Amino acid sequence: MSRGKIIWAIAGVLLAWAAAVAFWFEPESLTLTQLDVATPSWPQTTAPLRVVLLSDLHMDTLHMTPARVRSIAARVNAMRPDVVLFAGDYIGGDVFKGRKEFGARPLRPPEQIALDEEGLRTLGAFQARYGVYAIMGNHDCWWDCDTVRKILATTHVRLLENQAARIARPEGDVWILGVEDGQTEHPDFPGTEAQAPKGAATVALTHNPGLFDWASNSVGIQMSGHSHAGQVRFPLIGAPITVCRHTNDTAKGWTVIGNRILVVTRGLGSSGIPVRFNAPPQIMLLNVHPGPAAKVTAVPDVWLH
Repeated sequence: MSRGKIIWAIAGVLLAWAAAVAFWFEPESLTLTQLDVATPSWPQTTAPLRVVLLSDLHMDTLHMTPARVRSIAARVNAMRPDVVLFAGDYIGGDVFKGRKEFGARPLRPPEQIALDEEGLRTLGAFQARYGVYAIMGNHDCWWDCDTVRKILATTHVRLLENQAARIARPEGDVWILGVEDGQTEHPDFPGTEAQAPKGAATVALTHNPGLFDWASNSVGIQMSGHSHAGQVRFPLIGAPITVCRHTNDTAKGWTVIGNRILVVTRGLGSSGIPVRFNAPPQIMLLNVHPGPAAKVTAVPDVWLH
């Protein structure tokens, strides 16, 4: 065999391997990222909070079925978190149902609507000591905000829309500030933060990481999803396609800017094309506590399967 044919053969094998990883093996995988998060915005008297952060399930019939979500819930429940935080985009992912003109609930066939609604109800399978909290993502409102609200109201999941939820603990209260999505709703950081006592330990939960840069956002720690870390990442160049600012600088899971912390999960499902490469689905487990300076420390990701 000539050298040229050998090179083409090797290239073909590598391409086939990459396609198999991107279209099947990685989307079907699951990783656990564990972060220790120290924030100076919390009072020193506040004990650590054990948080599971999840986002971007994008329910479908291929990689993120309701049955798979229930299996992820079993793993999360075994971790015994203090709270579970959902950062939006539970439905509406693939290229044919991603945007409003394709994904709006009235435009979808009955069997797909049934899948979406079952997927939303599966969020009720997640359990935590102090509750499960959720916000809307852009895909959820492109689908049907009102129906999302109605379905989640039948579960124990508390949907926050510019609302602050108090986690009352003997070892120090924490307030979850659920801020609306910037693409489809009306985020109000000052109004939401004002619902918590001044100087209290707070965590802002909002879908799009780009809202971290809003002048009205002064919360010391924000948790988000949306970016999928680009969903496809190549060595050296990172994600060639990004959906928001902070896609690449939070690919490892966080960035620290001006003594404030932005935590961003890669999410669980896929959007656009059902593919992931070098950005596997992720459960985030965070130990959040006071500290003299904003600092995040990670351990290597654990591949759960």
